[in-house]
Amino acid sequence: MAESTRVKVVYKLSVLKGKWYSLALCLLLWTIAAGCRQQQFPEVVDDVVVEQAEAEVVRGQILAQVSSEGEIRYVVPKQEFMQPFIKEFGDGTVVDKTMIRKVQESDDVEPIYYLVGLGIRNGAFRSMALELELGADNSLYLSSASVKHMCSASLDCDFCYFTFSGNKIIGCECSKRNAGSECRYNVEERNTLLDEMKISSPR
Repeated sequence: MAESTRVKVVYKLSVLKGKWYSLALCLLLWTIAAGCRQQQFPEVVDDVVVEQAEAEVVRGQILAQVSSEGEIRYVVPKQEFMQPFIKEFGDGTVVDKTMIRKVQESDDVEPIYYLVGLGIRNGAFRSMALELELGADNSLYLSSASVKHMCSASLDCDFCYFTFSGNKIIGCECSKRNAGSECRYNVEERNTLLDEMKISSPR
């Protein structure tokens, strides 16, 4: 009887030990799986946070409407662009003329519209052109992400023309061909002109 009882006890211990091993194995596998999920989750969150942190705020404003006849109808009066252009040049340039100009090399390509400011600095001609976006409703928008093109003339150059490839500005050229008459071209990917604008009621 003692031998039979001992066999039964050993058997029960073996069964119990097997159950504990199974339970421990399950717990181990669950812990590993949970750890993998915990390692993956922060990476996704971090990516979202980084994308939000790196995203740049883009401002936009309707400046004009293009009629069905192609006429540019200003929503913002042209004189309200002058002071913001002066601030945008930021070097003492005095702006005395602003306008929106359409550039279209041929009828089979979409036109590009530019907001243009013309002025003088220390007796030398200066100009700036900001690319506008044409909306589906024929509204012309200026945004802080609009590309900024600038021409700076030497004192021997009376006027600088923007030069184009297709409808895109690629440089500047002096109206004179004399030696020493030149235009310097600069381009920047963003602008802050809207930061200086105080929009009044449309006219």
